[in-house]
Amino acid sequence: MKAGWLWFLQRVTAALIVIILYSHIFRVHYVELGQPILFAGVALRLKDLLILLTDSSLLLLGLFHGLNGVRAVLLDYEFFIKHEKRISWSLLIIGIIFFFGGVKGLWAFLIIK
Repeated sequence: MKAGWLWFLQRVTAALIVIILYSHIFRVHYVELGQPILFAGVALRLKDLLILLTDSSLLLLGLFHGLNGVRAVLLDYEFFIKHEKRISWSLLIIGIIFFFGGVKGLWAFLIIK
């Protein structure tokens, strides 16, 4: 992907993270204010498809934003410029692994009775 698009997507993901994080914090921490935080309550909340989609999108955006930032910092150093393709592919693979691991953990709550 061209560097200009990655720069643009870095800014877009930052804005989306702020919006979705606000939604997450409000729904998770302020909707049931005063209630004790128990595993059963968290499991019940994570059965809601909207919360799962919100948390999964927050995970995806955060991974992209963070790993793209690491890529940008590494490519600021002259030594790493010749390894740009390797760095980009490595970070993409790391991001995919962490995303599917996180989604697997989140979506596992759908099968808990």
